[in-house]
Amino acid sequence: MSENLIHRAAMTLDKSVSRLAEIFEMTRGRVPRGSLIAALFPEITLGLLEQIREGIVYISGSNGKTTTSRMLANILIAAEHPTLCTSNTSGTLEDISTALIHSATARGQIRSDYGVFGVDDETILDMMDVSAPLVVVLNNLYQDGVETEGGADAVIREWRSRFKSMEPGQVLVVNADDPVLCGGFVRESPPRILYFGVEDKAVRTRSRQAELTRCYKCGAPLEYEMVGMSHLGDYRCDVCGWKRPAPSVYAINVVLNADGSSFRVITPSGPLDVALKFPGVHNIYNAVAAAAAADCLGILPATIRTGLERTIPETGRCEPLTVNERHTRLMLVKNPTSLDEAIRTAFLLPPPHRFLFLVDNEVDTGGDVSWIWDANLERLSGRAESVVVSGSGAEHLVLRFKHAGVDVTEVDLDPDYAFHRAMADTPRKGHLHVLATESAMFELRQELADAGLVAVSDA
Repeated sequence: MSENLIHRAAMTLDKSVSRLAEIFEMTRGRVPRGSLIAALFPEITLGLLEQIREGIVYISGSNGKTTTSRMLANILIAAEHPTLCTSNTSGTLEDISTALIHSATARGQIRSDYGVFGVDDETILDMMDVSAPLVVVLNNLYQDGVETEGGADAVIREWRSRFKSMEPGQVLVVNADDPVLCGGFVRESPPRILYFGVEDKAVRTRSRQAELTRCYKCGAPLEYEMVGMSHLGDYRCDVCGWKRPAPSVYAINVVLNADGSSFRVITPSGPLDVALKFPGVHNIYNAVAAAAAADCLGILPATIRTGLERTIPETGRCEPLTVNERHTRLMLVKNPTSLDEAIRTAFLLPPPHRFLFLVDNEVDTGGDVSWIWDANLERLSGRAESVVVSGSGAEHLVLRFKHAGVDVTEVDLDPDYAFHRAMADTPRKGHLHVLATESAMFELRQELADAGLVAVSDA
């Protein structure tokens, strides 16, 4: 039997077994469709990638990969390009292989013009070796969001070494507002690099991370004209003169609302006015990144706008939910920046502010809980009407709140019970902000899916 026939038979069997597992709830979403064949036949991945007709886009960084991927995919779909997007994976090579196999037909065919893949900072170099992309998007790089030994500096060194050999037809799209990313390309840069950013003081905030960020050219502390979030903003070095590169794609006229944001994006192809259904400054950055990548692919501004405005929050990324006339947003947190921005986004709503924090066992057993301590939880003091903490790692967060001067209303180790109790304690028409780490969010969404309250995420 030929290798091709073996692969087709394997994929047919995998889809049948996966379907049975779903029907009888054998895995409850923990073993994605395609994962069995991805493990047994890793070489299938290359064959599937080669079938993507127009090209591939990789999106990497500490935060925003999932949302930016879905935004870009929706833009390409609005341009009538069938697009494969693996936004709901964790960004590892294994998960991307799994998603590719799941998306293929039983005969092993991928029918897509473009592939849009959110990949983690370690995987992106492996993926570039597997299949050369048209565009690589680098959203951001946060020290506490990097698991690579040596931190952000080590990642930047590896990226610089790899990206400088990109072909002239490939484009590297970089967040101009991130001095860590931009500092990595001070001395050596790829043939084509396009910068994006936000140029509006409406997003101004204060940040501990910005105060600690240094010039990658001379090591002196950076000065900021404006901080947008974390260490992102309009920066300069008063010692050596290095400063933020001028972005070619950027947002202006920003208006932040509780249910979304409006802004104008300036692109080389023309401006576009966007009414985004995602709240939060971080999602403006995600949208501008997607717009920059789309512009590189020749998509017209009007179509970029359509794709961005069609994208809705889901899978724990500011995902809205209403239960018995009580409203909530599910917000994933995984490092200080995501936690800070989730709280900042919650405060876009008028008071009273009720919070439920779900902290999973990964924090409890992972050893390093420093990211909880680095977040600015002090801003909750005196502003939160109630703070409920749940999950197996709850004790760490309770201790952090004590040091932040935040009164914890209740502690419950059962996240599902804590959620329904907190919702029941919320007045009708009121709002509950749910901030959860990754495993806790997965478990909560599984419980809510079982109750028919949310759709099961399709990785």
